[in-house]
Amino acid sequence: MSITEEKDQSLPNHRMSYRDVAMHKVMLQDVVRTDAYEKSIAEVVGPEQSVLDFGCGTGILAMFAARSGAKKVIAVDRSPFIKTAKDIAQQNGFENIDFYHDDDQSLQLDEKVDVIVSEWMGHCLFYEAMLEPLLAIRDRYLAKGGVMIPAEVSLHAGLVFDEDLLDDLSFLQGNPYNIDFSPIADAPFQQTDLVTLDPDSLLKNTVHLGSLDMHNITRAETPRVFSGTLKADRKADIYALCGWFSTELSSGVAFGTGPNDMPTHWDQILFPLPEPFTVDPSRDLTITISPLTEQVGKEQCWCWSISDGEKTISVNEQQQQQRVALDLPPGKL
Repeated sequence: MSITEEKDQSLPNHRMSYRDVAMHKVMLQDVVRTDAYEKSIAEVVGPEQSVLDFGCGTGILAMFAARSGAKKVIAVDRSPFIKTAKDIAQQNGFENIDFYHDDDQSLQLDEKVDVIVSEWMGHCLFYEAMLEPLLAIRDRYLAKGGVMIPAEVSLHAGLVFDEDLLDDLSFLQGNPYNIDFSPIADAPFQQTDLVTLDPDSLLKNTVHLGSLDMHNITRAETPRVFSGTLKADRKADIYALCGWFSTELSSGVAFGTGPNDMPTHWDQILFPLPEPFTVDPSRDLTITISPLTEQVGKEQCWCWSISDGEKTISVNEQQQQQRVALDLPPGKL
């Protein structure tokens, strides 16, 4: 199977797991992520500047800012783990960092800052639902002419043709153990997976679905649908879409999280297709991915589709509503 590592189909609840040291350790060990932020902060932040680290986690970015000479650093996080972040900062002699156990709605500051830094991106960019809170913080507290880190983020997608993937997705449709699993047999085709994808599982041509300018985009302008067009490099049967993001933290400091990039803890998200889709180099393909952040129950869900103008295969919001509508009262059914 060309997917080198398949993660957990039920992606983690980050708002809870960020209390855990293990999750923070994974992010700190992501040298692509952490080295890029350290370099960007060192280039952007200097003396006489104030910095706000939103969603600070361990406080590593706030400490980078303090190390770069910022006159004042404010670290904000809604998780109780922020007490530990303060302990880490004090252990390392960073006394000019103020820690706030707040979110975007409860935070109250007396003045604006010159730089806002945040590692807000989730799997396939939107998984952690931090974009709108970050924009709210920016609108309230970034001084005129201030700098956002990251400066820009972009969403990308590719076409997955690995037949082993189809075998895995259709496992329940084959009546394993001589049991008819038809009530759930189609569910794997409507549910995203977190994967480390082998580049050889992907057709060569990929598509840029859109970018966000973090200095200027408004909450009202944030796209709900990301779409792009590409041509396949050859004829093939496609079994899934694959999504990832790239970011420019500041001028000259950037990284990607795709199958052809250096590995990161973000990996990629797999969007299975309900049936194989034959692509041909002679036809334009339209790929659409739409994050339904906090709109379907308590789970982040997505809609996605592929179309060549004649045929369209999609997983829509109604299907996602039905898939997660599993809350039941206690008692005999």
